[in-house]
Amino acid sequence: MSRASDISTAYRDALNVGRDQYNELVSERLSAAEEFYEQFLSTQVVHFRKWFSSPRGRDRLQEYIERYLGTRRLQFIAIDGTCRREQFSDMLTFFGGAYGARGELELDAGDHRVQYKRWSLDQDVSMVAWVPVPFARLEEVQPQGEQFLATNEEEANVASVHTQIMQLAEIFLAINAITSSALDAPHLVLMDLSPSSVLANVAQAQDRVGLVGYPYDRRELTKADIAVAYAQPVNDIFGIPSSKNMDRPRTIIASLLREPTKRVDLNTIAQVYGVEVTSLRRALGWLAKRGVLDENGDPLVNVRESWDYTKAFFQNICKRLFLEKDPTALQYETTDYSGVLRKHWMSSNDLNFLVAVGMRLLIEVSWERKVLLYGIIKDSASRYFGRNYFGVALETGFHPQLRNLTVNTLPWTDRMLCEALPRFDDSIETPWATIEFDSAFMTLHRERDEIGKTQVGGIRGWTVNQERLFMKSLGQFFLSRDKKNPLMGHVVFIERLLQPFLDSLGAEDSPAEIPIETSELGRVEPFAWRDAEHLNRGQTVMMYLLSVLTKNHFAEAIGYPDPLHKADWGAKSMGRWVGKTIESSTRVLSSNPLSDTFRTTRDSAKR
Repeated sequence: MSRASDISTAYRDALNVGRDQYNELVSERLSAAEEFYEQFLSTQVVHFRKWFSSPRGRDRLQEYIERYLGTRRLQFIAIDGTCRREQFSDMLTFFGGAYGARGELELDAGDHRVQYKRWSLDQDVSMVAWVPVPFARLEEVQPQGEQFLATNEEEANVASVHTQIMQLAEIFLAINAITSSALDAPHLVLMDLSPSSVLANVAQAQDRVGLVGYPYDRRELTKADIAVAYAQPVNDIFGIPSSKNMDRPRTIIASLLREPTKRVDLNTIAQVYGVEVTSLRRALGWLAKRGVLDENGDPLVNVRESWDYTKAFFQNICKRLFLEKDPTALQYETTDYSGVLRKHWMSSNDLNFLVAVGMRLLIEVSWERKVLLYGIIKDSASRYFGRNYFGVALETGFHPQLRNLTVNTLPWTDRMLCEALPRFDDSIETPWATIEFDSAFMTLHRERDEIGKTQVGGIRGWTVNQERLFMKSLGQFFLSRDKKNPLMGHVVFIERLLQPFLDSLGAEDSPAEIPIETSELGRVEPFAWRDAEHLNRGQTVMMYLLSVLTKNHFAEAIGYPDPLHKADWGAKSMGRWVGKTIESSTRVLSSNPLSDTFRTTRDSAKR
């Protein structure tokens, strides 16, 4: 037997052993999941089929939608992105773009019709940025001269630029669609991303933003503008900002937004939020260093005007980058360490700031125009529901019955857990979903300290994703029981922006608050719906709209909303076209063989 055959046989044997062990583990975890479902988890599953299959039920739901949106002819847009990067020996070419599929959903006496619309020639459906960045210019990102220090910062600054540009394109396309026209502005925006995850991923220390001094509209971006931008959004209905420790500066800025010219009264703020004045004094000192106000609490800037300026600043850069296709949009002039005015490329931290501003602006315009903003996340490997949420519910007593249960190890991810449920319960029919829980449970979790005591904590103990803003759930839109083993589409994560007109506090169907208070976190009160018996109108509207937009016509996208699949087609087509353009750009550099990397040159030889 040859050596190659020995290797192949050994690999086959190892694969068989691994497969058998995996199947055994899966069987054990599914058994634990079935027991957990029978004891508790079934109360967390919301069945929509019975209501949606009734013409009377659908008509009542359509009346409810019309009452709040003012129409039964809902305009929608689904947005997906694409990106690519091509690295040469001394040049990096990247692009990021987004594509929108637009249509109309007409609701009529319990029935519905979906019609897709072509974009007119004067509308640019795609948002594309395609910018070559020479590595030779990256040294200008450094705040000082050559120090002969080893660092990975330059590579880190450009490693994810293409994905950041793609996110920026998706967000700007959504904002542009909502605000561009009142006639065909969407009532519903679907995005192939998790808005709360985007907000969490671009959170960073404000001192890392290098855009301070960027000239725009007769002045420059300041540290105060950046501090005010990161304090958004503010919403008194949902209690944003909250009493948690990391929100102390935001509570002061929120008071300035209400009365921009009045001196800050720390005692009043402390009383409203139930916090100590000493912690607010520290926050005031931090804001004074940023130039927002002075040490006495007198405002140095008008925070409303500052936030308006930053939004216009964002719109200007995105317009140049995506609409005007300006290759210099990611550059600006700044003075280097030696006092020389130089062109400066935006770093990864600068792009994070733009994405953060864009997402906050998208939230604001969605509230102002009553736009339903949904994010659909496929193939997630998270455990926010089965571990983080239930762990906090156990620790806080939100679900006291969990304390009496002995739960064995559950499947590895939320998606695996939920996709097993239809096998346990024949009554589950699509569409169905879990109860909604706060996106803050991405970071809130149950943990054990050194002495074995359990408590609720955040990332590094005190960092928490913004609560009372986005709600998460897991849902399924295709399930067939025609055969012995049910055929089903994937369970997807669904995320929606809370809307004051759908989710007002104090109403009969409002979400429940889960009070959490620790020395590190302060006081946090994320939202969740306690069980399937508590009516959740916002989720019901969302599941109805998504179910009628999920036709299951495409075999490769079963259980996935059709508009997002069409947006994916458009984004991929755009990506292929731009990709060919990038590949053809290598001919421009062919006169210099050293422009290609060694790997590219070697792999191009066909042997």
